[in-house]
Amino acid sequence: MSATESAPPATGVDQPADAGIWKAWVLLCIAEASRMGLTPLASAQLHVLLYLANTLAPLFEVVRVRGQVLKRGPYPFYPDVQREVDRLSFCGVLRIDHVDFGPKGHLSAHYSLGIHGRHLHASIVDSAKEAQRTARLFRELVSACFGKFLGSKTAIGPADANYGSNEVLEGRIVDFSEWQDENRNMDVARYLIEQLRSLQPRAARDGVRLYCEYLDRAMSTV
Repeated sequence: MSATESAPPATGVDQPADAGIWKAWVLLCIAEASRMGLTPLASAQLHVLLYLANTLAPLFEVVRVRGQVLKRGPYPFYPDVQREVDRLSFCGVLRIDHVDFGPKGHLSAHYSLGIHGRHLHASIVDSAKEAQRTARLFRELVSACFGKFLGSKTAIGPADANYGSNEVLEGRIVDFSEWQDENRNMDVARYLIEQLRSLQPRAARDGVRLYCEYLDRAMSTV
């Protein structure tokens, strides 16, 4: 049995796709968290970071892996990506530091870099400019999220501009750029950037931080 949070039955959105890119993103995310002394990452924290990286990728000229997520529960969760996380753990790229046992048999693992993780991470970052841009995205995102809310709160669902939309019901797909061009997270980030630009001409680089501040304020009022 996997030492991870239980995943719901597979649907169209959960079929494995771009598994290699997802594995690279997972490794880059955990490596950046490790660099800041923030590992082990809980499964929920990891999925929130992967989701936010997908929605805010244009800020760093990064090609998102997926423009949709299944709406289930209080935070975004990718069942097929969790299976790739399991595989990385079983082959020593990641390490499961401990497992939390939740209600109804749910398990949630906490991850850090495994014995093969650092070498593979270095190889990925050295291999392509896209990987370097993605690493910078996660560096900013991990720092901004943990600087605000992610250390104690992962239930971003009701506050997130995409995931929290009342137009999308539980169990349906939240589409933020897969089939339509309506990424509300980017709309909020761009609005906040424009508000700040009059004070800081180079405010575009602060889009990730600004959106995380928005989430932190929104969660305090939900």
